[in-house]
Amino acid sequence: MAQGINLPVSQHSFKGMIEEQIENERKATALLYDSAKKTGNTVIRLMLYQLAVDSMKHGHMLNTILRLLESPSKEVRSESEHFRRVLEKHVEIERKMLVDFERIFDVTEDSRIRFIIQNIIADEKRHHAIARRVYELVCEDEKGRDEKWWDFLFRYSRLAG
Repeated sequence: MAQGINLPVSQHSFKGMIEEQIENERKATALLYDSAKKTGNTVIRLMLYQLAVDSMKHGHMLNTILRLLESPSKEVRSESEHFRRVLEKHVEIERKMLVDFERIFDVTEDSRIRFIIQNIIADEKRHHAIARRVYELVCEDEKGRDEKWWDFLFRYSRLAG
């Protein structure tokens, strides 16, 4: 197979390619979780769990591609007041977790533990910013909101990592 050549692919075969990758990600997730449970090495276990979570995330991303293929038109939909309250609560939980992890980091002297907590803090900062922006977008009026969702995803959300 020649590399660097883009061959036209029908939407049907493209969908099949995506579905195959979803299944591959599902298998990888299961294998990684199973392997992580079998190791006694805590560092290897952590790394395998991180890989498994990424594979699971990739499966969700690929399922989003399938939904986009099924409904290529823009989706503007209002969320319920209950959903807005849930998001608001989530923003508060993310803020509290960030504060709590920073406090844990401050009292920990073990460099290995500090490294892990520092990575969690970086994730929590990103999660809090994303949760806040999702809440803001859900609360906005619907005009042009779909473009704002995609702009947010392209510019601010880090799907990888």
